[in-house]
Amino acid sequence: IVAALNEQASRLTLTSRAFFNDQLGPYLEFMTDYFGSETAIKLARRWGYDVKGIPANKARVLFCHDNFWGRTLAAVSSSTDPTAFRGFGPYMPGFGHVPYNDLGALEMELSKDADNIAAFMVEPVQGEAGVVVPDDGYMAAAKELCQKYNVLLIADEVQAGLGRTGYKLAVD
Repeated sequence: IVAALNEQASRLTLTSRAFFNDQLGPYLEFMTDYFGSETAIKLARRWGYDVKGIPANKARVLFCHDNFWGRTLAAVSSSTDPTAFRGFGPYMPGFGHVPYNDLGALEMELSKDADNIAAFMVEPVQGEAGVVVPDDGYMAAAKELCQKYNVLLIADEVQAGLGRTGYKLAVD
């Protein structure tokens, strides 16, 4: 294990937007092409149309208030932060919001329009404006609500995944 650690540390110790290295660009391109939030939304909408039977151009995706997952037009369209979305309209249609860590609000929104909601995208731990941790059981209960209303759950693990919470994924 020590030999593998030394070998890796001699090539690349840390990857961050704050430090230059020649691996971050190719890594980010690979991750966004195959695992990015944009792709998750596209797949969820496609599933909504092809599997769930949502009428054409009616698929919705729910997000939590104060989310952050990037700076693309779709990402800023889902934002509730004026510093992120101001000046970039018109925005992506079909996005809605519920308060973070509020299961009652989530169920209310799901029950109002379940036939047209394809997905609920949520950060297990919000991390852009500090660290906001939901109540114990929030993610499990959100999953149950999504299953109840036949809605996909998209867990945005960029800030909290890959062992940052002590688990491989924060939803664990």
